[in-house]
Amino acid sequence: MERAHHILCVDDEDFNLDLLESLLRPHGYEILSALNGREALQLLASKTVDLVLLDINMPLMNGYELCSRMKADPQLKHIPVIMITSLDSKENKMKCMEAGAEEFLSKPYDQAELLLRIANMLRTAEYEGAFEYLILALARAAEANDIDTGNHILRVGEYAAMMSRELGQTEKFVELIHSQAVLHDVGKVHISSQILKKTGRLTAEEMEEMKQHPSFGAMIIGDHPHLEFGRRIALCHHERWDGTGYPRGLKGEEIPLEARIVSICDCYDALRNSRVYKPNYDHAGAVRIVTKGDDRMKPAHFDPAVMAAFIKLEPEFSALYDKMKDGKKTEAAAMEK
Repeated sequence: MERAHHILCVDDEDFNLDLLESLLRPHGYEILSALNGREALQLLASKTVDLVLLDINMPLMNGYELCSRMKADPQLKHIPVIMITSLDSKENKMKCMEAGAEEFLSKPYDQAELLLRIANMLRTAEYEGAFEYLILALARAAEANDIDTGNHILRVGEYAAMMSRELGQTEKFVELIHSQAVLHDVGKVHISSQILKKTGRLTAEEMEEMKQHPSFGAMIIGDHPHLEFGRRIALCHHERWDGTGYPRGLKGEEIPLEARIVSICDCYDALRNSRVYKPNYDHAGAVRIVTKGDDRMKPAHFDPAVMAAFIKLEPEFSALYDKMKDGKKTEAAAMEK
């Protein structure tokens, strides 16, 4: 049996909360209530919530701040928000949009319109959730023959989103790189398991086969417009700023920005992970190799602006790696989102 959708209503007036509950419960929704943003965050941390109906003017934490904090949290950003308020100016509508709200309704609201918007938003959220689930499932399938990758693909998405914000990219760009960076190695599904599991360095012939995985990844992802971002990442994340990468030897800004970002995130996390063919490095060792180079990796391989962002954010990379190194726990949470 399909579970009822859980809607969190946030308003500092009991009357408004009672009104929303009396409207929504007869339509099969389960209702949670909070009188301010702080209470709402506590509920969001402990309960399953599918949609938030949010007032703006509240004590302790107003609606703008709550919405902004939700959209900045990887665990909450997928939850749609409808702001319901008596403030009907263009300025307030713009502030709602800047905070990340998906919809805006003015009080007194039309009950039929509110119900319609809720139903539409829940359908959209379910479609997007299923789409992201399939992206992650495809990425996980490609990992089947790789050893000890843990939460690598999920961490790369988190690093890439963090770095994209630091580089001043739009929230749409951040959302896309967060969800589709996990596809960067999907082409490995076509690479022999003997190569992926080999201890020690690859032969020249084996390395040539390995170098085909970006092209295989682009082929697997295909030409669907919703996955074009992931296709560019898969195809170009081994290209290098100095033109010495593969598969096409692109140079500088010929390489899509999203691939330049994922490249450095992928390299850092790969250095932190143990693999059958190499030991793992601690954070300081991984940063040293990315920024100073070794016999394989050179600073010239990376976009200087992306490198500068990495240097600024490297303490946050370390904290995120430590937080997400428990692969099974974090993977299960991601697949349930």
